[in-house]
Amino acid sequence: MDIENNVVLVFLTNNFECKPSDIAALYKHRWKIELFFKWIKQHQKIKSFWGTSANAVKTQIWIAVCAYVIVAIAKKKDLA
Repeated sequence: MDIENNVVLVFLTNNFECKPSDIAALYKHRWKIELFFKWIKQHQKIKSFWGTSANAVKTQIWIAVCAYVIVAIAKKKDLA
């Protein structure tokens, strides 16, 4: 039960060995990841990835995030 909103949440899983609270926590963390990817899609201009390895994708995402932060800082300091 979501105590803050007084709503009952139902999570489906085929993992019967975990406690329900663990499954709920996993969904909560997964949602944070989904929100991060939504932010990337909305704010970054990544149309495709240059490499296919996990390292190449991570590197490209980090470079895009760093560039976004640098531009945001420059705009805030009125340098852009």
